[in-house]
Amino acid sequence: MARRKTHFYQSQATAAAPAVPPVIKIKNELDRMRESMRDGLICLDTEGVVTYCNPAAQRLLKLEQNRIIGRLFLNLVDSPSGSPDEQPLTFEDAASALKQALGGGEARLVLQIPGKERYSTVEAVLGPYLDTDEGVMGALVNLRDQTHLYAEQEKLKAIQQNHSIGMLIIDADDIVTTVSSRFEVLNKELPSKKLIETLRQPHIASFLSFDTDLDRALSQVRQRREVTLYAEAAVGSKTQHLQVVVSPLIHGDRYEGAIITTRDVTTLVEKTIETNKMARLAGKHSRELSSLAELGGFVGFRFDQIYKKYLSMIGSLMESPHVSIYLYQPDSQLLKQVATSTNFHEHASQWHLNAYHPVVEAFLRRKPQTYTPEVDAGALSDDHMLTVPITYHSKALGVIKVSHRPSGYTAHEAKLLKLVASRLAVIIENWELYNEVNARRERWEAVFTFTEEGILIFDRDTKVVGFNPAASKLTGFTMQEAIGRSFHEVVRAMTPEGTSLAMLSPLRKVLEEGEVVTKRQQLIETKNGQALWTEISCSPIFDDSGNVTSGIVIISNIQRQQEVEAVKSDFISIVSHELRTPLTAIKGFLSMLLQKDFGPLTDRQQHFMDRVYQTNQRMIGLVEDLLDASYLESGKIKLKISPTAMEPLISDVVTELASKGFERQIMLKTNRKHKLPLVLADEVRLRQILVNLIDNAIKYSLPKTEILIDFKVQDGELITSIKDQGVGITPAHLERLFQKFGRIYNPMSVQAGGTGLGLYIVKNLVESHGGRIWVTSREGKGSRFSFSLPIAKQLPLLQ
Repeated sequence: MARRKTHFYQSQATAAAPAVPPVIKIKNELDRMRESMRDGLICLDTEGVVTYCNPAAQRLLKLEQNRIIGRLFLNLVDSPSGSPDEQPLTFEDAASALKQALGGGEARLVLQIPGKERYSTVEAVLGPYLDTDEGVMGALVNLRDQTHLYAEQEKLKAIQQNHSIGMLIIDADDIVTTVSSRFEVLNKELPSKKLIETLRQPHIASFLSFDTDLDRALSQVRQRREVTLYAEAAVGSKTQHLQVVVSPLIHGDRYEGAIITTRDVTTLVEKTIETNKMARLAGKHSRELSSLAELGGFVGFRFDQIYKKYLSMIGSLMESPHVSIYLYQPDSQLLKQVATSTNFHEHASQWHLNAYHPVVEAFLRRKPQTYTPEVDAGALSDDHMLTVPITYHSKALGVIKVSHRPSGYTAHEAKLLKLVASRLAVIIENWELYNEVNARRERWEAVFTFTEEGILIFDRDTKVVGFNPAASKLTGFTMQEAIGRSFHEVVRAMTPEGTSLAMLSPLRKVLEEGEVVTKRQQLIETKNGQALWTEISCSPIFDDSGNVTSGIVIISNIQRQQEVEAVKSDFISIVSHELRTPLTAIKGFLSMLLQKDFGPLTDRQQHFMDRVYQTNQRMIGLVEDLLDASYLESGKIKLKISPTAMEPLISDVVTELASKGFERQIMLKTNRKHKLPLVLADEVRLRQILVNLIDNAIKYSLPKTEILIDFKVQDGELITSIKDQGVGITPAHLERLFQKFGRIYNPMSVQAGGTGLGLYIVKNLVESHGGRIWVTSREGKGSRFSFSLPIAKQLPLLQ
């Protein structure tokens, strides 16, 4: 710091110089300058007593003027002379600095001034206060707030001490000014010493060495070049690898030193060494993989050639002259030798599973087994042995044995031979699968050829691609005529009246939805024009991805069953007709008796006559159901299809059955949000459908519940649903719900009575209208019966 000189200027006013300002004016200007200074200024006399301080000094020292003027400077700085983070400023330090300033020199003190929240750092520079004759009149103290600067220095010091990267700073003379190292000995030895001379000391050079000459590296740094070198440090029993980067410190155009950073690259170096080792192993493994790839390229089932190639490859990979392959024979429980490269009989031709030998142990344990002979020290033996199981997943197929090598087999070689065995296992397993597929194909061909059911296979375009002899017998087409034709040209569906049908719906469900259509009765026309009743089942065929690729149809001849059913229906029809006439007459006479046309009845007679009348009425209902079922099966029911309004019809049925529901405390509720469209239906039969379904719901509902009837328009159909809160139907009973006489037995069904024909009749009537009927139910929660009818589209829909 340049020496500071402060002079007193005394007034020398003369008459010859009237332009010189008066002394008072100069003094005032100086006072204003001192008052406005940002740095603090304190004046001391030769005794060290404060004679002046400006406002900045008061602010920095955080003291009032009356507590500064007239006090000894040493007492002033003795109080705020240190902080918890700094070395305390002693009285001797302040006295020495004051003495140096009064002696004509300069000194610097760092004061830590306490505040409300933290200490502030003030730098005090002391210098002599001279008169015009260069005489010391006292001392001047210049105060400057360096809090921010010292805080940054503390941060830098903390970074240097705590950062994982070591740091050294040297000046232009290679003297170490700053050091932060992981090695404690360097932190003690290096500061304020020549870098290279210190590092060459024996106790440091014994554990720290460099791959580059340090003199040469520093000469390059002085030429403003950054140099990277590497060092090794012995830390206990381990070696630590360091990357050292030396960068020049340039100020303007002048070289002022260098900063040296050290980074621990031990892990990187170890990984590099490991990588080089792996690279050498990779070359060996590449050759091994090439051999494995060559083995995996074998195709076909010429096992004599395959075994020969495997024996040669295994002998080369294992460096073993003797190789044998054993396969397990389940019938005899033997491991039988199927191929060998041995001369004479070094390897046994077979092994029983009861024997104790590495070949058997490898097979039973599914793990490689090694055998090392016990020999005298210094002697060599060529009896080392390695056996590896041939396994496919968890299935053991056999064993590979190699032997007669002077050195033992390593774990890597065992793994390598296991990979070879896995390749061979795939070939053997494929051979077994090939045989199994052939056997299955032969069984399928036998079933396909000799079964009595007709089997047709069709593709996604419904073209016939498979046709067995039974199908030829049923349809009249030969296999040559059927293959390639459309399914509908071969299986010509028709109605009992002789109208042709296209079986689009079942095939669409199979091909597009992947559903199975089972046991659907269908009348077909054979090639020669005969009508034949059949039962047809359709199923999808999927590929490995789960996509439908084609379909299969099973056709059974049920002509005989239909004829028997026709005889039964005729019998039921005749009996029903014969019963209806006398039952109707009985009903008439009973009505006359109950109406007292033949005289009064006693209460007891009235009671029994009512019971007889109800029983007769149920018999008439049974006869009507039997006749309807007979008519449906014979096709005698003729529907008068026309646009029919559902709303008045449902209102009439609900009104008719409301009294029956009232007796059982069941409410009928109709939910209709919009005006219903007209449907294509026979009004009489539609009424029969509604009465049957709603009456069933009343029979099987629990007391104090409600039956909800609602409607929905969807895909050109009106869907009507009747939902009850009754006993529900189990999944096992749902399948037989719509079958003839398909009653479900539970406590409520016994009470409700009936023949089991009602839902059978309803199903046939709905399907005769071109609609569908289905049911959803939960046991104990109730059931929902729904049926659909086509909307009369020629009429506008009223929303």
